[in-house]
Amino acid sequence: MKLKFLYLAITAFLIMLVVGCSTNQHVGDLANTDSYEKVGKIAWEFIAEKGWNDTAKDGWQSAIVKKEIADNRYELLDKTYEGKEILSVSFEDKENVLVGTPIILVDPGTNEVVGYMAGE
Repeated sequence: MKLKFLYLAITAFLIMLVVGCSTNQHVGDLANTDSYEKVGKIAWEFIAEKGWNDTAKDGWQSAIVKKEIADNRYELLDKTYEGKEILSVSFEDKENVLVGTPIILVDPGTNEVVGYMAGE
């Protein structure tokens, strides 16, 4: 009888462990998606303010957010960000565009624009 109880307890523990881990991972993905959406909107507001949004396709919804290290490829608004991890936001360009939409750099902690790279 004790052996059956032990098998049942181990099985129940393993099931709870698997279900608990898979649920936590899904919640983390949703939180990341929400923050990246916010970063995309912030970058879109910046390029619209500068008048650079006419080459982008579908507005902020086409934003692609990636983690990068700020370096001399970018025009940094604040040079203290050089060598630090930032978020780069690029936008899908409309067809037949000669010069693409600039890549925007955003501080992941403050969600402020810290630089850009002119479109190619």
